[in-house]
Amino acid sequence: MTPIVLAELAGSAAYGGGERYLELLFDHLDRARYRALLICPEPGPFVGRMKERGVETHLVHLAPLFNPIALWRLTRLLAREQVTILQTHGARANFYGRIAGRLAAVPVIISTVHNSLKDYEVRSLRRGLYTFLLRLTLPLVHQIICVSDANRRDLIDECPAAAAKTQTVYNGVDPSAFPSEPDRQKVRQELGIIQGPVLVTIARLTEQKGHRYLLLALPRLLETWPQLCCVFVGDGELRDQLHRLAVELAVERACRFLGVREDIADILAAADVFVLPSLSEGFSFVLLEALAMGCPVVASRVNGVPELIEDHKTGLLVPPRDPQALARAIREVLNYSTPASEMGTAGRAVVQERFTVDQMVANTTAIFDAAMQDAGLPAPVQKQVVA
Repeated sequence: MTPIVLAELAGSAAYGGGERYLELLFDHLDRARYRALLICPEPGPFVGRMKERGVETHLVHLAPLFNPIALWRLTRLLAREQVTILQTHGARANFYGRIAGRLAAVPVIISTVHNSLKDYEVRSLRRGLYTFLLRLTLPLVHQIICVSDANRRDLIDECPAAAAKTQTVYNGVDPSAFPSEPDRQKVRQELGIIQGPVLVTIARLTEQKGHRYLLLALPRLLETWPQLCCVFVGDGELRDQLHRLAVELAVERACRFLGVREDIADILAAADVFVLPSLSEGFSFVLLEALAMGCPVVASRVNGVPELIEDHKTGLLVPPRDPQALARAIREVLNYSTPASEMGTAGRAVVQERFTVDQMVANTTAIFDAAMQDAGLPAPVQKQVVA
């Protein structure tokens, strides 16, 4: 059987949820069925990261938004590689991919929505333009994958005609990558944490992730736990601003800004509470990873998060932009260790049952196969879809 040529058009070359999705997808695709290649719209760390993993990677600049040369280059690449399935990620890639895919006669075009357009960190005019382009190019796409039901509802609100073409496929992680009995002291010793509770948050340092509300919650927590340490993992444009805010709040002694780290399981092992105070989320990989580690979780009740976290069962949910509620929830976890441990155990079980990378890949490739059959192409024998 000749492998199907599958092209993945990334939304960016940074390293966020969409890129984590692609990394896991490439790692777990059946290479006997698919010859997969990655197309990145700009230079960046994700390009080098995937090349190091042996992934065939191409660079096609997709800026500015309307760039006929970029469209021509992308079309030529898709035609030259004889792509059968094109999967695109994010508003810009979805727009370019639909048009280039049609021009290159790609039989199957799949768009992927990782975040709702209403939550994009862009000006309202650009957001409106993305909505217009979605409606304009909708006839060119065969299926749209949304990573949460909340994203799917938002997409249909923006473009009701998309309802018949959208399906939800939840993100998933590999539970075996997160040990059930981790070394809790490794990172604590590295950071010089002798005693006191440890809070961990892992996210890009951007407004969307709500770090400022965690900082605003710290003074209340430090009154009870003076030796508490809050670990921030990630980098971004707000790094200096968040440092300054920590100084202004007189909580800088309790904060550790570690930048980007690869040892996520070790970081999570050090946590007494994992905190994600986001203002919006599609379906967070880092929440899945924290749950897979059995960490007690406190997260904002936004978008797809309640589809993963059941309040007081697998974690605690709080309103976004509410540092007082955030502090109360963290305090509840730290004060009541037995219920916190039970939530951690329940969270690990939910990931193992419902949100594994094998399920994510099986359900995604089932959509590929169905779309190929609809296009009149012989699809490989379809694997059973994992519920």
